[in-house]
Amino acid sequence: MKTTITPYLLKRRKTADGLYPVYLRITQNRSYSLYSTEIYIEKSMWNKKGNFINRNWIKDHPSADAWNNKIFRIWNEINRIIDENEGIGRKEIVEKLNDDTDSVKIYDYALQHAEKLNDEGKFHPHKQTKVVAEKFKEYAGNITFDEVTPHMLNDFQEYLAKDKKLEEGSIKEGNHPNTIVSNMVKLKAVFKKAMKEGLMKENPFDSSVYEQTKKVDTKKKALSIEQIQSIEDLKLEEGSQIWHVRNYFMFSFWNAGIRFTDLTFLKWKHIKDGRLTYSMGKTDKQKDILLTEPAKEILSYYKDETDTDQDFIFPILPDKKMTVTGYKKKASSQNAIVNEKLKDLQKMAGIDTNISFHISRHSFARWAKAKGLSLDFIGKALAHSKRATTEQYLEDLSEYDADSELERLVNSRGQK
Repeated sequence: MKTTITPYLLKRRKTADGLYPVYLRITQNRSYSLYSTEIYIEKSMWNKKGNFINRNWIKDHPSADAWNNKIFRIWNEINRIIDENEGIGRKEIVEKLNDDTDSVKIYDYALQHAEKLNDEGKFHPHKQTKVVAEKFKEYAGNITFDEVTPHMLNDFQEYLAKDKKLEEGSIKEGNHPNTIVSNMVKLKAVFKKAMKEGLMKENPFDSSVYEQTKKVDTKKKALSIEQIQSIEDLKLEEGSQIWHVRNYFMFSFWNAGIRFTDLTFLKWKHIKDGRLTYSMGKTDKQKDILLTEPAKEILSYYKDETDTDQDFIFPILPDKKMTVTGYKKKASSQNAIVNEKLKDLQKMAGIDTNISFHISRHSFARWAKAKGLSLDFIGKALAHSKRATTEQYLEDLSEYDADSELERLVNSRGQK
């Protein structure tokens, strides 16, 4: 029995918001059954000349690629059912397509996995897993693990890399290769866990067909001491939000680049005998550093006689009692706000380099190296456990050494 499968815009079922559903029409002996793709689009987005080679039935929408891929996957699934069930009728095909209610969906499973990470206090992996789950659902829909092929994973990486036209007409740039690598690492962890639990027959990540996006070496950005000075010299209204942000950034710089989350959790108990001592959240290592005069000056703005050892130093996190996870979520949202304000500081100081909070750490390393401080000192200040880590860290900043040498050469022109 010959079966024809055709993507089909059902124009007689217009929704209240003016959209039309996309179906796959399964035709046998001049009779047909319809299977919903759960995709709804404007009539103008439908391409009647779309085909299975170009996968171009839907156009002019940010999710067009993902939706076209979904149509193609359902078409493949119908063909698989036909191949495995000789002589099967169109109605039975639809029944088999619908008979997956007991299958675990990737998106649902990924969210459950993310919540477990959250419960374990792994806030950043929790957030990153949720992000990639949303991206994969946007691309593929809420499909099951066994529906994913190695080719699909390769297509997903291409989808992430593409620029996308948003509904208002603006263009959203595709993800950087390193972002794609990070996304795929988190997605692979979800699949690995699901494989252990027997939720799929084969893990597509283990196939030789799957080609992981290559990570790109990126140079660390850092400010010069002159640029740091220009930020320090800005006349800002005391007590304003941007004034506080400068204090956070400079306190980090003068203490060898404190990470933002660690800065938010600093309490007055961490200041003893002119030193700052705290446990670094990323590595759980202890950091102990002498407070310099610029750092002490910043602290003087925040010290109040009513403060206790258990009070936060900087007014970033709320005073009310929260769970550790709650505090970390708040710190993450505050980090985004601070980075936006740092861009304002960047413009005010006439700096071209895009500034984020983490640049304070790179800038300290650049400054310390330019001053001729030893590798061991820099490594200890940055709390690196291995000398090789510090060497690589400074190697990533080596372009600034070339800048300094070039300036020295130019300045020596005409000298004997």
